[in-house]
Amino acid sequence: MNHPFLKNKGIIFYTAVWLFVAILFGLSLGYFYDFSTKEANIDSFIFNGTFYGLGLAFWFVVRYNSFDSSQILNLIVSHLAAAALSVAAGVFITVTILKNVLPQTEESLIYLNSSVVWRAGLGLLYYAVLILVYHLIKYYDDLRDRGQQQAQLETMLKESELEMLKSQINPHFIFNSLNSVASLTITAPNQAREMVVKLSDFLRYSLGKENHQLNTLEEEMANLMLYLEIEKVRFGDRLKVETQIDIDALNFTLPNLILQPLIENAVKHGIYESLEDVTIRVKAKTENDILRLYMTNEFDPKAVSKKGKGIGLKNVRERLRVIYGVPKLVFTETNENLFTVRLDIPQPSEK
Repeated sequence: MNHPFLKNKGIIFYTAVWLFVAILFGLSLGYFYDFSTKEANIDSFIFNGTFYGLGLAFWFVVRYNSFDSSQILNLIVSHLAAAALSVAAGVFITVTILKNVLPQTEESLIYLNSSVVWRAGLGLLYYAVLILVYHLIKYYDDLRDRGQQQAQLETMLKESELEMLKSQINPHFIFNSLNSVASLTITAPNQAREMVVKLSDFLRYSLGKENHQLNTLEEEMANLMLYLEIEKVRFGDRLKVETQIDIDALNFTLPNLILQPLIENAVKHGIYESLEDVTIRVKAKTENDILRLYMTNEFDPKAVSKKGKGIGLKNVRERLRVIYGVPKLVFTETNENLFTVRLDIPQPSEK
């Protein structure tokens, strides 16, 4: 920790305060001792100039001591010793210089000898005030450093949690896509080849966006449609997609690949579990600074649902909570044979 008065413009403030004290001190000498202006100023600037220099050194007494309860005795001893030495040195230096500067008269010698006591008392006051100021500065700096460290730790934990959540999601959709390819390699090799090409484009986008936390809805929708084209290779006309996207919503941002688990669930619980055609509807609109997304899929209420681990929807909730700090941004609704997921995505304040 650097000296607080020797960095930035601290020395200017420190000097200005001591200059003010020296002026008051000189005026006091002129008033109480009837000194001439010259004699009062000489005495004041020598005495206060000495403690000006010593005051800079007081910092190191604070810097290398703490209020640790186990070391309180050492702290008291350190301050008592530092105060005694600095005051003794300050008074001795001042009196010695003044004896050589002021006229050598009986009155001046009496004054200098009698001033030792109040100079020592004033020196102790200077020491106490400066030590208090240094402790306050040190406390503030320590508090600020702890705040910065805590903020850095929270950021690291947040990034770690997000990476953990994404690491769960990414293999999830990759495995599903590879399973779709595998099912076509024997029955429809040409379709499997087409699916592999589309999957490579999809993965190229996914891997290329890993370092970006937020993407525009336009980018995410393009990737979403690419995934649906992959699934359409397998399911053909049975899988239908309808989109209703407001133009204003395209430039709004959302976490990358946040829609991927939702579209997978829509396919899984819709067309995977039904023999009928299934329509997946994606809707997006803006309300003030909120991007509101709806994803609706048809499903067969009588079908026996395949039990999964629930990674998709759970991770969407957790990612949004971690990124935006809002506990509830995901809403679900079931209405007869329709299942809808709604996401409310807050936008940055500069939006």
